[in-house]
Amino acid sequence: MKKKDLRRLLFFVVLVYSIAIIVSIVIFFAIPDLTDEFLSLIPFIVAIPAALLTRGFQKRASYISSLRGIWPKLAETGRKAIEYAEIENPTEDQYREIVLAISVSIDHLRMLFKNVGGYYPVESLKSIYEEFDKIRDIKKFKNPELARDKISTLWHQARDAILEEFDRVIPTQYIAPEFEQN
Repeated sequence: MKKKDLRRLLFFVVLVYSIAIIVSIVIFFAIPDLTDEFLSLIPFIVAIPAALLTRGFQKRASYISSLRGIWPKLAETGRKAIEYAEIENPTEDQYREIVLAISVSIDHLRMLFKNVGGYYPVESLKSIYEEFDKIRDIKKFKNPELARDKISTLWHQARDAILEEFDRVIPTQYIAPEFEQN
């Protein structure tokens, strides 16, 4: 479950509980005859949103776990694709290895993300694959610097989109010479 879906679910549950509290106050003060009937509904009013929330958190945890499982391979693929552009005389095996790695990475992401309007959230990874497909016969980029820059830009777009899904924390301390803590 993506962050925005979990937020939506949280909003819904808070809304249900808020409405339940308001209704209970109204019933308690305005219609005391219905208090017993309302009290008998409280277990359902509490349990159903709680069950939905539990399911949402479990789906989110499973999603993050899956994403973390494939992330190291994706990062390695991105790094290798950038490095490939710098190889002076790449071999057939090197070419096949990187194209296969990119293809597998795309399939891993397809496993996690739905196709929306014909696109996946990391189309830039497919664009990297297309760059390699252009050199299928010669295995070498005509302008390695330009290819490296383009692949690097595309990889960073994909990386940023994927990292956005992780629940990352803001560090409390920085260990960097150029960073001054207040």
